Amino acid sequence: MDGLLLRHFDVDGAALPPAALETALDMMRDWLAAGRANPYPTAPFSQLKRDFADLPLPDEGMEIEVLLAGLRREVFANTAQLNHPKYIGHMTQALPWIAVLAEAFIATLNQNQVKIETAYVSTLIENKVLGWLHQRVYGRSDAFYAEVFADGDTPLGNMVGGGTMGNLTALAVALERQLPGARKAGLYAALQQAQCSGVAVLGSARTHYSLKKALATLGLGEDALQLIPVDAENRIDLAALERRIAELKERGVKILALVGLAGSTETGSIDPLAELAAIARREQLWFHVDAAWGGALLLADRYKALYRGIEQADSVVIDGHKLFWVTMAQSMVLFKDSASLDALKHNANYIIRARSGDLGQTSLEGSRRFDALKLWMSFKLLGMRGYATLLGQAGVLTEQMRVLIVADGDFELISASPTFILTYRYAPAGVQATLRELLAAGRLEEAAAANLRLNDLNAALQTRQKEAGQSFVSRTVLESTPYEGEIVVLRIILTNVKTTPRHLREILDEQRQLAAELSPPCG
Repeated sequence: MDGLLLRHFDVDGAALPPAALETALDMMRDWLAAGRANPYPTAPFSQLKRDFADLPLPDEGMEIEVLLAGLRREVFANTAQLNHPKYIGHMTQALPWIAVLAEAFIATLNQNQVKIETAYVSTLIENKVLGWLHQRVYGRSDAFYAEVFADGDTPLGNMVGGGTMGNLTALAVALERQLPGARKAGLYAALQQAQCSGVAVLGSARTHYSLKKALATLGLGEDALQLIPVDAENRIDLAALERRIAELKERGVKILALVGLAGSTETGSIDPLAELAAIARREQLWFHVDAAWGGALLLADRYKALYRGIEQADSVVIDGHKLFWVTMAQSMVLFKDSASLDALKHNANYIIRARSGDLGQTSLEGSRRFDALKLWMSFKLLGMRGYATLLGQAGVLTEQMRVLIVADGDFELISASPTFILTYRYAPAGVQATLRELLAAGRLEEAAAANLRLNDLNAALQTRQKEAGQSFVSRTVLESTPYEGEIVVLRIILTNVKTTPRHLREILDEQRQLAAELSPPCG
């Protein structure tokens, strides 16, 4: 035991080998530099699964140098390299080096945000960061935020471990606000008291699946989420929403909340938030905005007009680990009314006492990391101007890719968004022309058959591209297109600061080559 303590707990002298630290730092630096040829691992997952299947729990420890060598060989080599300029398929960000340093400091300090006793200055930092973001969303006066900060027991929101927890928190508050007493007496008693035949939450067909998980966790059931069709721009169809509201009211269903999207996961679309806010106000619904992806754009004045109406939301979720360029996972849920979180307030004599200012009083989570430090350090290092520059650069890159796709006869742009997400598909010019002719002639079955063949081709293309490992894009299925039925689309997120138009052209060229190798049946 003495040897183990000396090697792994004592940081003085020879117990902390400089060579091992240099190796670890080199591994991190090389990873962030994205020098590897392939952004996506090329080893078949089935092979990796076999390699890991028989690994026993070690009886004896190993030297740090041996551990690092194994880490490089087994983990780094088989992990998607998000900083690579040709990795443009998912929302997890390419990181600046400061984000890794912040993560190291969080681990070093190892604070538990549940209580001031275990989160001394970090409680103040978390409250300050929440106030900064709350002001960008709701625009209250400096005096208001100074008063809230001085009070220390009036939470404007919670830091949470991801957008899913943020949405769960918001809906838990909405449930108690809309059906008072549900928290203590239970949902059945609250529904009886309200004389409702059921409950519903309304959102568009682009609503993130975390809303279903939240409703299931709250005991409301996944079916309580009523999905409304979207228009050609992937925004909620307001006429269809009004019809669904009237139908649910006729059936005696209690509508708890209306959810607007400020940057949908699949297409990056932003719902008409001001119009949704007006409907929610008229119908006395809780208005929640899921801005997990797009909320960070509020940092740049050039994008604020896109979010008109978000300041009327009762609650807003924003993910830091997306467009704030910090490490996984860091999110927050903000509330317009500083009394909203009273619906969740709980106390315990031994840890989170009443009027203590302990952050755990209103959090659904218990022990929680000091993740606010990530944003604190990033704001200090980059400032608002730095973030505006990053977001502006992403906008330019998105437009460059949109132009490339539109100008290339072999690809069809399906959707574009102001939040840096594009969807498109491989569809040779001749096939596109045929589809237009079939639609114009009303030959819908033939058009549907052609789209099915394109669906198979694009799904196979994305799989083959991933297996080759030279670049990475994702795919999804959309129905809000000029065509009947669903179509498979390639989905890209243009926020990697290392990606250039040259990389984008190479990705399109690779996809064209892969499509040719797949011998498309509709070619």
